[in-house]
Amino acid sequence: MSSAQRLRLVLLPGLNGSDHLFAPLLSWLDPQLTVQTLSLPQQGPQDHRQLAETLLGQLGETPFVLLGESFSGALAYHLGMLKPAGLRGLVFAASFLQRPQPLLRLLPQHALPLPISLLTNSWLLKTFCLGKHANFELVDLLRTEIRSMEKSLLWARLFSLAQLQQPLLKLELPALQLLAKYDRLVTAQASNSLRLHCNHLQQVTIDGPHFLLQSQPEACAHAINRFIAGLATQ
Repeated sequence: MSSAQRLRLVLLPGLNGSDHLFAPLLSWLDPQLTVQTLSLPQQGPQDHRQLAETLLGQLGETPFVLLGESFSGALAYHLGMLKPAGLRGLVFAASFLQRPQPLLRLLPQHALPLPISLLTNSWLLKTFCLGKHANFELVDLLRTEIRSMEKSLLWARLFSLAQLQQPLLKLELPALQLLAKYDRLVTAQASNSLRLHCNHLQQVTIDGPHFLLQSQPEACAHAINRFIAGLATQ
């Protein structure tokens, strides 16, 4: 039986919380792989521990691999520590288990007006998120997703990142970390927090910016497919 038939891939999105930004990746994944995306709740607490408790019942029990992108890496970790029945391994894409940027400490708990025109500026999106060679379609995809988010929800998730602290326990499941070589949003120390808290971690560095799954979908899919195939043979 092939790895794709034996294991599902469950995707947890980044800060945007929806499946829209996974579109570039999906076309490169093993076509036999069953893929499911869990959208992040738009109501209630947005801290990783409570999000994990909310989503736990949606994972199902048939064997699966859980992928957490960026914001959801810590969410995937917390779900892994809850030991859902079908979980066989985890993938962390451009993610972290502690505050990704020191400047986030300065965020107040209550939302301030966010200049959406600044957050969706093409130069800033390319420089910090997608890479300078990102095409118009990819920039527009990210811009549209940012504009569609409720400002209060965006702020709540940013505040959750500001409060994120290294966990106390180590994850024992097999895990894969996709490291962005040119990540301008996550510090090296924050990225390294995964290696310190996952006892069976493989690391693959990919030549790209923070939004790896969007800017380098083929390379990411190749690493994910190979990781899942390895788990299926165990």
